[in-house]
Amino acid sequence: MSHALIADLGGTNARFALVPINQYQPKEVRVFSCKEYETFFEAASAYVEQCSVDFNSIDAIVLAIAGPVNQEVIRFSNNPWHFTRQQIQEHFGLDKKIALLNDFDAIGHSLEVIPKEELEVIGEHSDVDPSAAAWVLGAGTGLGVACVVPQENGANIVLPGEGGHVDLATCNEQEDHILRFLRARHKRVSAERVLSGMGIENIYEALANKNGLEKRLSAPEIGLAAERGDDRLALATLEQFFTFLGRVTGDLVLSVESRGGVYIAGGIVPRYLNYIKRSAFRDAMQDKGRMKAFVTPIPTFVVMSEYPGLMGCANYASYLVNQA
Repeated sequence: MSHALIADLGGTNARFALVPINQYQPKEVRVFSCKEYETFFEAASAYVEQCSVDFNSIDAIVLAIAGPVNQEVIRFSNNPWHFTRQQIQEHFGLDKKIALLNDFDAIGHSLEVIPKEELEVIGEHSDVDPSAAAWVLGAGTGLGVACVVPQENGANIVLPGEGGHVDLATCNEQEDHILRFLRARHKRVSAERVLSGMGIENIYEALANKNGLEKRLSAPEIGLAAERGDDRLALATLEQFFTFLGRVTGDLVLSVESRGGVYIAGGIVPRYLNYIKRSAFRDAMQDKGRMKAFVTPIPTFVVMSEYPGLMGCANYASYLVNQA
């Protein structure tokens, strides 16, 4: 049976898996700490030595990379790994199909194959137009954004970008205070400054400042405090986080009418599913003045799959092999 070697490579961890061609659930998933390997090739070799499939049965290698992949030398921001496409091809063999995807490109390619039961509807609308464009976004270490354009034949087109770095807009006095607080530190404040792990910490610190306090907690500490219910600033922070997420989501919908839906992945939102359901996320998304009726019908989903990036790599690997 033909297989693909797939990997989701971040600054901290590298997730490797195998998948039979034309199947999409990753198998034999292993998570390696990047700092324990001097190069990507050492980590990849360590995985191949462990996996149950003979390397001769692997016909495609698809890597999802947290960063731009259209550079001659692909570098990682949080570890010293770097390589070229040619080095990847030579390492795995000239007979192998190779693809390098941005990490949110990979999530975009997963939309065709994620089971419906792994998509949690947020709001009243769930009907999608499968022929229409969709957005994927996700907050984690940073804020990733990509637009997916369905194709009748072949892989969907995923339009990558750096949408997480658009200017942050505010709509009330509390948000104005958060923006002023962060502007004093960063000068320019992007959406990622509030929609990321660091962003949760920034919101908390800004709200504390608004209440005359100097206090900053880590994102996990804020989450635990909110779950305990003993820190009103932590609860207010998560509420404001999801409000900002709604505002940015609505702006994306105004930019591209995504009747195919908006799909929220990343490490943060699925962890706080109950909070986003109770939050003002949809109200903020739809708070677009004269354009409210344009935005309101667009469905939004939280991607609950454990490995959507790997599933997208698996889907793309099937296209690579089938078109040969």
